[in-house]
Amino acid sequence: MASRKITPMFNDYVYEAIRRIAVEQGFTPDLFSVDFDEETRLECDGFVSFVFKAIINGDDREFTLWCKVPPNGDERSLELFKRECFFYRETLNGFYEFQAEKGLTEESGEGFYATPRCYLAHCDTSKEEPEALIMLEYNEAFEKWDWDKLEPINLEHTRLVMEQLGRLHALSFAMKEQRPEVFEQYKQGGAQISGLITLMKESFDRALTTMKTRFESEQERILAVKDAVFENLKGCSDPAQAEPYCVVTHGDCWINNLIYSHNEKNVATGVILTDWQSSRYASPILDLCYFFFISAGEQFRREHLDSLLHHYHAALVDFLTKLGGDASRQFPLTTLLRLMKPYRDVLGS
Repeated sequence: MASRKITPMFNDYVYEAIRRIAVEQGFTPDLFSVDFDEETRLECDGFVSFVFKAIINGDDREFTLWCKVPPNGDERSLELFKRECFFYRETLNGFYEFQAEKGLTEESGEGFYATPRCYLAHCDTSKEEPEALIMLEYNEAFEKWDWDKLEPINLEHTRLVMEQLGRLHALSFAMKEQRPEVFEQYKQGGAQISGLITLMKESFDRALTTMKTRFESEQERILAVKDAVFENLKGCSDPAQAEPYCVVTHGDCWINNLIYSHNEKNVATGVILTDWQSSRYASPILDLCYFFFISAGEQFRREHLDSLLHHYHAALVDFLTKLGGDASRQFPLTTLLRLMKPYRDVLGS
């Protein structure tokens, strides 16, 4: 992992793309400067890409971008980086256009817009000098949100996630039926999950090693559910097994990939889902289980899982209805609860 921190895919393409976006944002050509926040890059280094701030100064104003580049020489990470590019460039734009056709604009507050604004998502490694960069909006609120990932999330913040996942999944159900030829390409954008499953298994094993001291008494229980968890994970990630209820999922929905906004009383008012490199066409159960069994504690699940699943489904029903769909036919509550049961049995919730 140490080598990843010193070999990001930086080249002339990255600098030229940032300068091009600066001009598109109204900066006078050749009369602005671009600085990089290297400290941010080191602190935000992720599993798939390097994240850093590009700060543009000129014309008596400042404009900041979140930038992501993949590491050099890591084919598995590059494939996931390409997946995230596909989501921002193709899938998300298609979702936005479909919502706009239905009159569900971002300003109305009724649609799914819980993602960072994307200025560029490009990855072409066929050229002699590879081109790979994702540029996203930056907001100071992004750095104000800080949750200890070892601490279980609470009810207030979870309800917001359930609402946005419900809307995200409703978009797929609506487009699958109403725009099948357009939606077909979104299924392909998340192909080839075997490499991702391998990465997750490796992470699981590293976690077991890390937890040996702190959770020694739980080792047997953790090992007992490991194989069952991954078998179920493969099942809900495989459209052949999960149809006809597959949707475009986030695929990595846990507390580290969520950014919340709060009001002056520190009450959570909204959430943005980031890091879409694991997005794929799969069962909606993937997003729900991933979130509940990574970011929520066992006691929390026992007390709130049922009500939160109903909250998720109510959001899905409401949004799917606005999109012209019918949840009672396309994804009824009884189906959701039936699909969730094997995961609840494995983890005792």
